[in-house]
This record gives sequence, structure tokens and C-alpha cells, in this order.
Amino acid sequence: MSCSKIGGFAEKRADRAAYGNIYGAQETAWGGGSEFTIDQTDGSQARAALEAASNEEEPIMLSLAETLALAVSNSRSYQLSKENLFLEALNLTETQKAFNWDTSASRFSLETSYSDDGSTTETFGDNGVDGRLGLSVSRTLLSGARVTLGFTENIVDYFTDPDTSSENGVLSFNVVQPLLNGFGPLVSQEPLRQAERNMIYAVRDFRRYQQDFIIDITSLYYSTLRSRDQLINAENNYKSAVANREQTESFADANRIAPFQAAQAQQSELNAEDRLFSARATYERALDDFRYQLGLPIDLNVQPDPGELDILTERGLVGIDITLEEAVDFAVSNRLDLITMRQEVEDRERALEITERDFLPNLDVEYGVSKDVEGGDPNQNLDVGLSLPFDWTEKRNAYRRAQINLDRQLRSLEQSEWDVKREVRNLWRTLEQNRLVYKNRLLSVELAMRSVENTTLLLKNGDALTRDLLEAQDDLLNARNDATVALVDYTINRLRFWNTIERFEIDPKGMWYEGIDEQDAGAAEASQE
Repeated sequence: MSCSKIGGFAEKRADRAAYGNIYGAQETAWGGGSEFTIDQTDGSQARAALEAASNEEEPIMLSLAETLALAVSNSRSYQLSKENLFLEALNLTETQKAFNWDTSASRFSLETSYSDDGSTTETFGDNGVDGRLGLSVSRTLLSGARVTLGFTENIVDYFTDPDTSSENGVLSFNVVQPLLNGFGPLVSQEPLRQAERNMIYAVRDFRRYQQDFIIDITSLYYSTLRSRDQLINAENNYKSAVANREQTESFADANRIAPFQAAQAQQSELNAEDRLFSARATYERALDDFRYQLGLPIDLNVQPDPGELDILTERGLVGIDITLEEAVDFAVSNRLDLITMRQEVEDRERALEITERDFLPNLDVEYGVSKDVEGGDPNQNLDVGLSLPFDWTEKRNAYRRAQINLDRQLRSLEQSEWDVKREVRNLWRTLEQNRLVYKNRLLSVELAMRSVENTTLLLKNGDALTRDLLEAQDDLLNARNDATVALVDYTINRLRFWNTIERFEIDPKGMWYEGIDEQDAGAAEASQE
């Protein structure tokens, strides 16, 4: 069997064990397993397809769903987090091995020897090959006992003495049972118990990371579209400034307005051009960051689909179907990180009890029996060992550390619960503010549009100054930009709110859903107006 085949076999066995631990931890953590793999085939294929298609002149437009799926399959940081979880599951298999039948002590050794002692015997003295075979399986029981079954065979085959026979094999059985210190499942199973609980904690941590990652990518997606929208607004504003400057100059040439108003229009055009260049640079930086965060080359002609911002605008403000008090209670009860911290309190309590038991003396009973496979009477031994801990320095210090660690964990849990409550309340206020700002910005856009129209007519009739029109156009630009910012801020903060109270769900492709249907959202929004 080639080394590559052995490696492939080892990879499959390791993957099966690690994925089994992950799915088992998911089942314990939230009652069901979700799709998980560290395989990068999908991400590589998606990236290759995008690179092939990017040769076209037109940019590739990615929808929000496509962007999230690409981020999940192709992002380096997301892949690193998945691999860290996988390695945690892989490490657990080594701990589990110690509490199953362990064969690590089994071995086969082969030794050769040669000596020139001047012997004239047919065996040439000690020249020969010495081979030893040892098979052993052991396991730790719930009672704390360590059971070992063994078989040994010593084989001596001298090159020059074919009549030399192998020594007989020996079967052995040994058990060591603690009666005081180390007795019972609380102590004996603690390494496995804690390792399995740590696996559950790691699964929860990864779930929280997934949710934060999806919100960050969604925020990046809409922020990039927001920069594009601001660029379009800056372009339109620049075109208006150019048209206004041309019209103002014609009015000045006809002596309909003072020359200084034409100069004001020229200055406004320069300012609009500066804002246009700034908006274009901001959008290009946003595109580079967008591609970088997706794990794509930054020169790849890929952009977020502008239609998604139109969909967001048409959807408007989606309401919250829960009161602040309900949200706080739900978050404290269901946040995965708080659940983990409560269980870590249990871990510290167990650790304290174990250190208390460690003050007991070591009283162990050991029984062993061995027998030659060719016959004969078995050899048996029974030993009782007692060790009295006259120096308790290490045990005393371990007990005190366990007490302090428990107190720290309790304080940390209380602090985290307060932090979650404060976070929920702050996000609630932020959403209220975002909602009000967005509605006001929409009104500002309407008012600014009317102001531009009215001022344009007044300027043509000579009843307004150029400065009035310039100010109206600036107000319209700012109102449009502010409306886009307010809508995006509200959307992202709404997602963060759901995530904060643990009502934010994602599918295997990374698309999120908030656990609220459109009817409930509309009713909630109407009640909040």
C-alpha cells in the first residue's frame, strides 16, 4: 500500500470522527445539526467562474444572496474559523480515545545482535535476531478503575540454530481501582466530560461568529451600494452645477444678473467637481474592500447589484414585532454565549468539588493475573496501596484557585448579562433614531426637490439669486445622501438587533432571515409610527 493511499485513508477516518463530533455538539447545543465542511471546492469553483467571466467589458453584478454564498465559501477569515472548529473536534478525538479501548501500548520490536567471542559452537555465540510482540488494550471505567488486557510473545530465531524455538506467549489482565481519591465518574470522567463540553462551547462560538460575519458582509454590501448611490448623486449634482453655470453666464452676458453671480456659479461648479472626485474615490475604495473581504482579487470586475438598494428602498422600514422588555428577556434567556457562560459556572463548580475530593488519601487496589498460553498455573497478585498526603500545599492552592475561579465566573456571567441588556436597549434606541431620521430625510428630499424647482423658476424671472439655487441644489444632494445612509443604517442595525437577542438565523448558503414575516413586520411598523 502506497503512502498516498494510507494518507487518504487517514484523512477520511479523521474527517469522519471530527465531523461526527461537530454534528453531535450541534445536536446538543440547539437540537439539530447544520451543514458544515472545511472543503474549499465550492469556493474555488465560484472564484474561477468569476475570474473567467470578468474578461467581459461589463462588470459582474452580484446579488446579496450570491455575495453571501460567495463569502461563506471563499472568505479566508471564514475558512480559518471553520478550520479552527474542525481542529477542536479533531483534538477531542484524542481525548475520547483515552476513554475507549486504547491500543496505543501495542508494539512490535525487532533487534539484531552480533558478537565475535571466538565460539566454535554452531550458534556463533549471541549472534541472532530478537523479536518481541506486545498487544495491549486498556480502558478507564466509570468507577475510576483502569483495566488492561495484554498479550506478549518473545521470538528468538538464531540464524545458525534452526532448532531454537520461540518462547511461549503470555496473556495478562490487570485492574487498578481507586477507593478514595479518584473514585467515581465525577473524577474519572472529568477530562472527557470537559472536552466534550468545550466542543459544544466551540460550536456555539462559531455560530455567533457566523452571524456576525454575515451581518458584516451584508453591511459591507449595502455600504458599497450606498457609496455608489452617493456617487450618482454627486454626478447629478455636478451636471446641474455645470448647467447652472452656463445659464448664469448667459444671464450675466445679457446683463440680466450681476457678474458676481456668474462667479458664484463657477465656484459652485468647482466645488461640485471636487465632491464628484471625492465620491468616485470613496466608491472605488469601497469596491476594493468589497472584493478583498470576499477573497477575490481587487482588480476583478465584480460589483454589488444596484437593484438590491432599490429593493431595500421599496421595502422601506421593516418593523420590530417585539417590545423592549420582551427583547431583553429573550436575549438573556437565549443568547448562546450566555448559555455557555452559565454552563461554565457548572464547570467551575465541578472543578471545586473535584479539588475538595483531592484531599482524600490515595487508596488503590490492584489485581493482576498472567498465564502462559502453553499451560501452567496462572500467576496472580493483589496489592493495596495507601498514600497519605502529609504535604497539602499543592492541593490547598488548587482548592483556593478553584474557589476564586468560580467567583470570577459568577461575576463574569452577571457582567455579561448586564452588557447584553445594555446592548439590546442601546440598539432599540438606535433603531428608533434611525427610523425617525429616515422619515425626516424622505420629507427633506421632497422639500428640497420643490425648493430647487421653485428657485429655478424664480431665478429665470429674476426674483432669486444664483446663490439661492446653489443652496437648494446642495440641500437636495445632502437630503438624498442622508436618506440612503439612514435606510442602510436602520437595516443593518435591525439585523444586529435580531442577532443581539438571538433571533437571527442563516441558511447553509449564508442568506439571513429574521424570524419575522412581512405581515408582522408591516403591523409592527404601523404600530411604531
